[in-house]
Amino acid sequence: MRFDLSNNLLTLFFEGELNSYNSDSVEKEIDDVVSANKFQTLYLDFAKLQYISSAGLRIVLKLKQKYDDTHVINAGLDVYDVLQMTGFTNIMDVKKAIKEMSVDGAEIIGEGFFSTVYRIDKDTIIKVFNRTSDEKQIERELKLAKQAFVLGIPTAISFDIVKVKDKLGVRFEMLDCMSLKNAFNKYPEKYEELLNKYVDLLKKINSTECFDPAVPNIKKFFIEKAEALKGIIDDAHYQKALELIKNVPDRSTFVHGDCHFKNIMVQGEEFLLIDMDTLSVGHPIFELANLRCPYVAFEEDCPGNNEQFFGLSAEYCKKLYDDIIRLYFGNEDESIKGKVALVCYIHMVWWTLTNQKDNTKRLNGCKDRLVALLDKYNDIDIGI
Repeated sequence: MRFDLSNNLLTLFFEGELNSYNSDSVEKEIDDVVSANKFQTLYLDFAKLQYISSAGLRIVLKLKQKYDDTHVINAGLDVYDVLQMTGFTNIMDVKKAIKEMSVDGAEIIGEGFFSTVYRIDKDTIIKVFNRTSDEKQIERELKLAKQAFVLGIPTAISFDIVKVKDKLGVRFEMLDCMSLKNAFNKYPEKYEELLNKYVDLLKKINSTECFDPAVPNIKKFFIEKAEALKGIIDDAHYQKALELIKNVPDRSTFVHGDCHFKNIMVQGEEFLLIDMDTLSVGHPIFELANLRCPYVAFEEDCPGNNEQFFGLSAEYCKKLYDDIIRLYFGNEDESIKGKVALVCYIHMVWWTLTNQKDNTKRLNGCKDRLVALLDKYNDIDIGI
């Protein structure tokens, strides 16, 4: 049996079939290898294993029982399905093989700071992650997406994680879809129709309750963002910002956290979310504040940002955001927009410090606007 030993990690490579006809000889080979080597972790590489029977499963179980730190890696879809159906995925770590796919020549139908979405063919799109190669983080996002789907949030269902050169991606089946951004751009006569559906989606998200403790609480995250203001603005304004966030009512309803129109796909008459890594629970003010960032706030200290990011003018994006707020609340209360903006700039200062700390123009601009809003408002109650 082919094997590799490196840094106390022993990897056994399986090929062909593992069944009742060869299980005895394979088990003897395994015993010879493991008894002759010292290791702490055992990997069973199933990349070239095409079939496994109950006899093969007994070998895996024996290894898991004898060496607790045993993992299956690179399991093909058929083998993975057997391991899943027989409960092995519940008792040990099992990783599916990651299929390699190419996006060369593919149309880009969505693009953001963290990911790019490509249309591969009529039926398939791939979302490629630009800033993470952590498979567990991506699996967490897919788990959140499936949970939201079960609770009625229109979320695209993924098929599998794929590899695109040195990056990871997720493959979705979506027929004849386009991003909501492209729909606004392509069908200007449908502006009001698309706008109303967009706001309905936001309201649906922000009114759907979820009590799973595994879903993050966005208020806790915003408290951390407010705490990051310490030493960035004067202490009186820092204390006020922190207190305002702490006083936001707790909610168990979903917050998407990045629901701009490039993260929404239009398939026929249906809107589907494809970006769920920021999904959390909390008060809708956090949804609306985060939504203000790409449409309005990033443009303020970087003219042309909207054209570069969305392919649409700053005036168009500002109008769209204002229309969203108007429809969401049923009025044009300027104090609501001001209070949402206050929370937005807490996020913007934190985001700049985290991702663009050398961008002093943006940092100072957001700080100044935040302080001005802190002087103007003594609460951030938006009536919901």
